[in-house]
Amino acid sequence: MHEKGWKSVYIPKVLAEGLAPDDFLNYYKQQFRWTRGSLEVIFKYNPLLRRGLSGSQRLQYLLSASYYLSGSVIILDALLPVIYLLTGQTPVVTSTMTLALVFVPYMWINLYALQRTSNFTYSFQAIAFSLSAWWLQLTALAAVLTNRKTSFAVTSKATHDGGRPNFLRLVVPQLVFAALGVLALAVGANREGLSPSLLANVAWLAVHIAIAVPFVVAASPSRAPRKHPLAVDQPVPARNSPVEASEPFPASVAPALQPVHD
Repeated sequence: MHEKGWKSVYIPKVLAEGLAPDDFLNYYKQQFRWTRGSLEVIFKYNPLLRRGLSGSQRLQYLLSASYYLSGSVIILDALLPVIYLLTGQTPVVTSTMTLALVFVPYMWINLYALQRTSNFTYSFQAIAFSLSAWWLQLTALAAVLTNRKTSFAVTSKATHDGGRPNFLRLVVPQLVFAALGVLALAVGANREGLSPSLLANVAWLAVHIAIAVPFVVAASPSRAPRKHPLAVDQPVPARNSPVEASEPFPASVAPALQPVHD
């Protein structure tokens, strides 16, 4: 629509509500579908090459879709301490204090920016699920690059009151990484003892493993009943909703899309 000259207008009203996936399998399917769709925007319909878009629109479409490329960056970052502990090869030669003086402020500024842009609702669980989806993003990227067909299925939102099923098969890559990290720690400690370099790399490895914990726990079986869908509360019906049953498309929304020349 933007390519054909239509304008989109933001309306600060609740016009629709939805539920999050009820279990980890449906969450995984949903995220894979979103990831593949976004990556196809880049590799099949590159916004930078589309006619009819303004410069800011090209940039916004590219940035929103390229978020799902972060999985490759995350796994490379997570593997750095493992490679050091296994081989002794150092990617960055500097003192731990100098690295901390640069890295710690960088991390806090990023976290603060996330909180400000989410009205201080961004939680550790949200960060954990975002960073732990690297394998899902890598498999979706491979499917796009190889043009492999995948089936489309609407995510089930049904709420179950029984026990949580076992979806640990979906987090095998995260479990393998944790096991590899423990092995790398043993190799590194045997090679050089409790050196400053080893402690710094172990700390960074521990951060990555800790981040994956909520992701793995969500996939693990449980006998405890679950009262709410994954990651969000049940939606509360909006009061004084502008959308009435007899008016599926309210008049207040009509100007949202109109040709530029009107």
